Amino acid sequence: MTSTRRTPRLAAAAVVAALALAGCSATASGDGGDPTAPSADSRYPMTLSSPFGETELTDVPERVAVVSAVDLDVALALDVVPVIAPRYGDSDLEPWTQAALDAQGAELDSYDSSDGTDYAAIAAAEPDVILATSGWTLDEDYEQLAKIAPVVSFQGEDGLSSMTWAERTAEAAVALGLEQEGEQVVEHVAQAFADARAAHPELEGRTFTYAVIHPAQITYESYAGGDVSFFEALGLTQPSTAEQFSAEDSAVAKENVDLLDADLLLVGYPFGDEGLLSRDALESDPLFTQVPAVAAGRYAVVGDEIASPLAYPTPLSQTWVLEQFVPVLAQAAAKA
Repeated sequence: MTSTRRTPRLAAAAVVAALALAGCSATASGDGGDPTAPSADSRYPMTLSSPFGETELTDVPERVAVVSAVDLDVALALDVVPVIAPRYGDSDLEPWTQAALDAQGAELDSYDSSDGTDYAAIAAAEPDVILATSGWTLDEDYEQLAKIAPVVSFQGEDGLSSMTWAERTAEAAVALGLEQEGEQVVEHVAQAFADARAAHPELEGRTFTYAVIHPAQITYESYAGGDVSFFEALGLTQPSTAEQFSAEDSAVAKENVDLLDADLLLVGYPFGDEGLLSRDALESDPLFTQVPAVAAGRYAVVGDEIASPLAYPTPLSQTWVLEQFVPVLAQAAAKA
């Protein structure tokens, strides 16, 4: 989970700020005053900065490559179908991603990312620009990618983990000359959250804890200072216990599972039997069953299909998760 907090009431303002931030990292050079500049658009040439260097985007890009599933969603949300994108083996696209492609009547050319970024495949697609705002191996990939085309990177040394989906969308929108479309994307998501919040007043003011069973530990995901914007946007709040945890110290000892208690207790088991505890093992543990939220039926399981997009949100996944997850939250809140 990331470190920047947002609510739907602030989302429109947030994207304006994000676009301003993106404008600082993707800036026009020469103010259009160079008579030899190939672009008729005054925003170009544009210097794209990153923690790894700078590249120059000379004109409005038409052929866009992406290097992550998050960047694929960002492009599609802006109505841009990439010329190439990664796909791990023969895995299916996420349902929200496939729905966006279907809506545009488009098919996606992809490369197998099982062994990492395929520079040759990206180069063969002849992109004008490469979106890598969520490039997990960009520290290794940047130099090679920049030789192929200008790279739109995450911003800041910790930008990979700290940038929100709205900021990534704004960063890409500026580079693609689609600032207005970027604003509309964020406003659409904000409205969906506002509608869900209005439809479920039972969530308003309830405290929540979100934990994930990882292979090595029980992780308190909703720690103070973390990105809990998805939940706050629905009116939920953090219990005081959240102050005891942080990004650097988020482990909950099995004997201290009572620290997970809140009005709503949400637990994800994305690693199944490879987790520290399986769902069956935790739900049969006397210490867990005695947690007030569990005993009162205010405990809910975060399905595997929801856990991943909660951890790695995109402008497309947000509304999908909202539709799938709000009924789960509302059912637990009904017993509060």
